Amino acid sequence: MKNPSSDDNTDEGITAIVIDDDIDTVEVLSEFLAIKGINVVGKGYDGLEAIMMYMELKPTVVFLDVMMESRDGFYTLEKIRKIHPDAIVILITGDVTKDTRKKLLKLDASAIIYKPYDINEVMDVTNSLVLKLQQELLRDIAAKKARLDSLNVILGNHLSKSERDTIRKAQYFDDKEKLV
Repeated sequence: MKNPSSDDNTDEGITAIVIDDDIDTVEVLSEFLAIKGINVVGKGYDGLEAIMMYMELKPTVVFLDVMMESRDGFYTLEKIRKIHPDAIVILITGDVTKDTRKKLLKLDASAIIYKPYDINEVMDVTNSLVLKLQQELLRDIAAKKARLDSLNVILGNHLSKSERDTIRKAQYFDDKEKLV
């Protein structure tokens, strides 16, 4: 389930798990992704395994087949969205029906890629989604930093007032002692 070399995902760039009930598809896609610089930290063959891996490994991207015998991509996408609504989950399918597309969009698939796929298309979609996520995180950090700066100014004003009050009180008592 877990790659032994993936004990810590923090500085490994884009990490991914690849889930498909076809072992050859998992191996080929994982190899392509590795060649393109994506660190595949987990490989799985059904939806339940995907959910467990997602919670354990917290990958940047999930590559998920739609049609699997045990816990299909619909089930898995729905469960991952409940765990992390903003997760990047790219669905890969040979099912080109409107019904499947409609269901995947309703479940908020990050992207849908149809088999047979071109690895460059997979990389373009992946890079675009990761860049969008990074930009959203940077905006969130900037907003939090602005709020923190504002709170620091308020706190600084309160501390400054408190210091002035302390000095005034000390002067008051010094002046009072001089009068006695």
